[in-house]
Amino acid sequence: MTGQPPPKSVLRQMFLEQRMQISPGVRKNSADQACDLFFRHVPAPDGAIVAGYWPIRAELDDLPILKELLRRHHLCALPHVAGGGMPLAFRAWTETTPMSAGKYSIMEPAVDRVLVPDIILVPMAAFDKTGHRLGYGAGFYDRTIARLRASRRVLAVGLAYEAQACAGFPVEEGDVRMDMIVTDRNVYTFGGARR
Repeated sequence: MTGQPPPKSVLRQMFLEQRMQISPGVRKNSADQACDLFFRHVPAPDGAIVAGYWPIRAELDDLPILKELLRRHHLCALPHVAGGGMPLAFRAWTETTPMSAGKYSIMEPAVDRVLVPDIILVPMAAFDKTGHRLGYGAGFYDRTIARLRASRRVLAVGLAYEAQACAGFPVEEGDVRMDMIVTDRNVYTFGGARR
């Protein structure tokens, strides 16, 4: 036995299948708990622009966080996928924004107003306790966060169920570490995060 973790593709499939088994009731409670932890621990200064995601495939639902941010007069945005190999663009979103199915059939704002976020809420298949995330394999968030960080300070906050914690997985060049990870049970803070 080598002690090496399984390949990312194997871990990704395992964690995604596990996530799909979470019941709708537990998903809702988890989203509410993560929302509470977010507002108790994540620095979101007045006027900060926050980009979230449209939850799919039993992802931890970030919409309660975004809706509360809107109530607190923050500008919010959701990702637009322009094409493979390109960074994400974040389009302005409110609860009344018209939506349309984008690339990969994920709902996104049907508006052209692009915002540059100060905080990005990042979905994931799994995470480790060093702040690395296991994404879905296309590298959209890694490219986007790296590009934004090259010119400004951006707080990357991963969102996941605590059950998505992984002992470890291969970390490759280009994999971007989160500043914080918020689950339904804990808040993890890594180097460089603002408190």
